Parts: sequence; structure tokens; C-alpha cells
Amino acid sequence: MRCAMSWVACSPMGPGAILRRSRKSKRLRPTKRPEPRSASGPGGESCCVWVNGVEVMRDYQVVVIGIGSAGSRAAMLAHQGGAKTLGVEGAERMGGLCILRGCMPTKTLLETGHRLHEIRDAGRFGIEVAEPKLDFAAMMQRMRSLVDRFARAKVSGIEGAGYPILRGQASFVDEHCIEVDGQRISSDSFVLCTGSKLMPMPVPVEDGVPMRGSDDMFLLSEAPKSCLSLGAGPVALEFSQWLARCGTKVTLCNRSPLLKKAPAAFGEELAQALGEEMQVHTGVLVQRIERTEDGRARAIFRDGEGKELVVEAEIVLNGLGRVANFDGMNLEALGLDPHAVEVDSKGRSALPHIFVAGDATNDKQILHEATLEGARAGRNVLRHLGLLEGELEGPDPRMPAVEAIFSDPPFAVCGRLPAELDAAGVEYLVAEKRFPQQGRGIVVGAQHGLLQLIAERGSGKILGCAILGPRADDLIHCVVVAMGMGASVREFFWLPWYHPTLAEAFIEVARELAKRC
Repeated sequence: MRCAMSWVACSPMGPGAILRRSRKSKRLRPTKRPEPRSASGPGGESCCVWVNGVEVMRDYQVVVIGIGSAGSRAAMLAHQGGAKTLGVEGAERMGGLCILRGCMPTKTLLETGHRLHEIRDAGRFGIEVAEPKLDFAAMMQRMRSLVDRFARAKVSGIEGAGYPILRGQASFVDEHCIEVDGQRISSDSFVLCTGSKLMPMPVPVEDGVPMRGSDDMFLLSEAPKSCLSLGAGPVALEFSQWLARCGTKVTLCNRSPLLKKAPAAFGEELAQALGEEMQVHTGVLVQRIERTEDGRARAIFRDGEGKELVVEAEIVLNGLGRVANFDGMNLEALGLDPHAVEVDSKGRSALPHIFVAGDATNDKQILHEATLEGARAGRNVLRHLGLLEGELEGPDPRMPAVEAIFSDPPFAVCGRLPAELDAAGVEYLVAEKRFPQQGRGIVVGAQHGLLQLIAERGSGKILGCAILGPRADDLIHCVVVAMGMGASVREFFWLPWYHPTLAEAFIEVARELAKRC
């Protein structure tokens, strides 16, 4: 049995309008809203339910499963575009991974670690201080308080968006029907924004080994005496350095060099910097992890020459990354891979009415990418339903990819780097500047770091940039904006750069490239 409900789109055109795009303009224009169907069954009985005071139909045009960064954006745009939209959230707490167990709590803890390091390093700047004392419990409480603050703001925005949200685990019954806690709901289309989960260990792990994931780090009551950290992505690098600065003896192991997608100099420089605070082993592959008699972990590694490395630690951090999470969704019934749903460039699965966005795509698991993908999915599902004119859209080719790791020194990259350009046969030039030899870098005491700017040979068009050094996570956006505007190194160079700043490093590399192009 299907149902309908009366609803009002959050549109500046008022309750009698839905939004379409004009053929002559990309601006949204109103068209007449279709009449809603009856909210009663054939016998006059109600076939609707009420959720948090909102009437919920069992017949929707769009159901968004997972209301985090991607899902909340997709659901909001679908609703504002005139589609009958339902959000379904299966997590115990709303807010999304970034706020609850990702970006924000991690950066909060890292900030304390950075402050500790700065105090201990103050002697270089003529400041005499005693060894700082860390109040671990107070640090963790500050983290939880800020998470609560960010979550309240996020949930307030979601709840004020105007579409109903049903809490519970969604499972597909067929291609157009899901079941949530025993209630069946049909929909013309779906957007899957179910996020990610910890990547499972690829090798045998003995029962009782004290394995920890990123979520577990936020539950610590004290710093472990020692930690073996596996991986070299943001999770492994950031948590490893935080623990090291909290007094933990950290050993970081990874089978590949650090920052393997960047030119080798970046990974070597970061390994040197981190090596001052922890042991770093690259080129080693974990074989198995055992439990010692005293309850610790013992991991056995082998390098490329077959040499064995044994590391013991109080805990093991699985920092290998995250994978798409479709647990419990019964995607097998739809003929979709329950571990990794393949999507095209428009975010659409093999079933044309099912879209995927955010971490669930298994692509770039970054908040701004999730938000962009969620927005595209919201617009594309409207096009699929005929509520928005035009072809389905993919990523904007003008928009450069950007990523960052909040280590110390931080690393950031945008656009395309040499390995990708070589594979594509693009001719390019590279200019480099080291922060320990740059004016403001010398003043702030930078001991590590370099910047590389990449331009197309001939045209001078900026193709990419990699930065390892102080404020790299902020500096990279100078290049992101320039690339988004299609700027050349000549235009970049002629911009005013205030003195003395770290950003002045761009003057030297842009000037060099402009001369060589």
C-alpha cells in the first residue's frame, strides 16, 4: 500500500512551486507543482506514520540512506527541488563521521599535541620553561565537548531542512523498497550515503591481540606506553604523532614509502621529521600479529630482501584506512556488490535509480568531496526524476582535487603531480623552494619542508602543487583558487604577496617557472 503526504518545498518561490533549470539559464525557475495523492488507502484507512511530529509517507520519490556530510546535502537539495524526500539514519548518533569520529576530534587532539611540542621546543626561541605536564583526562574532555558543540550545530541544520528523517537500519527488499525496523518504504530512487568503516586487517591476527581502530583512540583514558601504528595515511600519521607527543613510544610501519603519490623528496623529508619523535619503518610488510604472554602485541614484518623485523607494543593501531560501509543493506538482492558498489562518473550505480555519494564511493574519503558528491547526487536524482532539466553531471573539471594530512609539518597537495602527468604524457616544469631557506620559514624556525609548483610547458598553466611545511594545509588554497580560475604562473607571480609571509615562497617558484615557460 502506498501513501502520500502534503509538503512544502523550502523554495523562495513559495509552497506552490518546484524548481527546474531554464534552458537559457542555469538559474532555477519555478514550475507548477504536481498535485499530491491521497494520504489514505482504498478503504479510507491511513497508511502513513508520524516521525518526530512529521508525517512520513510510504511512497517517496527520493530516499537518502545515511544523513552525514553527503547525505544531508543530497536530501536537502532533493527536497528543495520538489522531490518527496525521506532521510534514513541508522547510526546511534547523528552528525556524521567527520564531526563525531573523524576530522574534528582528531584535529582537537592534535592541537594539544602540537602545543605540547611547541612548549618543549621553546628553548630555541629564548624561552625557558619547565617540562609541561599533560592532563590526559582534561584533553579528552575538551575533545568531547567540542564534538558535542559541532554535532549540535550539524543536527540543528539537518532537522531544520524540512524533510522527515526516519531512524533505523535500512535493508533493501527489492530495487524500489527498503525495510527499516519492520516498516517497508517504497521509493522511485535512492541515494546511498552510508559512509565508511575500518579496513579489516589483511593478515592473521591472533585472538586477544590489543588491536585498536581510529574510533578507539577517542575512548582512551590514558596514553598507552607503546603503540605499533600500521599504515601511512592520515589516520596512521596523525594519531602516531599525537600519541608520541603524549609520551607514547610509537613505531610506525608501512609497506610503501610515506606520501607515495608525491615526489620521493616529500616522503623522505616527512620520514626524517617524524623520525625525531618515533621509529619509522617503510618497505616492510606485516606477516602476522600475535599476542604475548603478558597481553601485549607482537608483529612480525619482512622487508623486500626477506629480512625479519619484530615489533612489540602495548596496542596496535590499525591505520590502514577505511572502506565503504554497506553492512546490513542486503545489496546482494539487487545484484550490487555489498563491499564496493561501482558507480559511473555521475555517481550512479548499475541500477540507474540508485546513486552513491560520500565515503561510500570508496574514492576520496574527504568531507568537502563528500559534500560536493552529495550535492551532485541531489541534483542528479532530480534530473533522473524529471524535476530538473539537463543531463546528469559529473565532477567539475575546473575544480582541482585537494588533500591534506595534519602532521607536523603538515602535507597538502592539489591538482596533478608528476607521476600522474607522466602517465598522461603531459609536458610540464617543476620549481621547488625549501622552507628552511625561506624568509618567514627561517623566522618561525622551520627545520623541514619544501614546496613544489608544477606548470604546463609552454602555456605556463598551473597544473598542481605539493607542500610539506608550516601551514601547508592553509597555503595550498592559494593554488587551489588560482587553478580554479585557470591562472598561469605569470598571473600567479604578478599578484601581490605580503612580506614577510610563508606564502611568499610562491613568488620564487612562480617566477622561475614563468622564465622557463
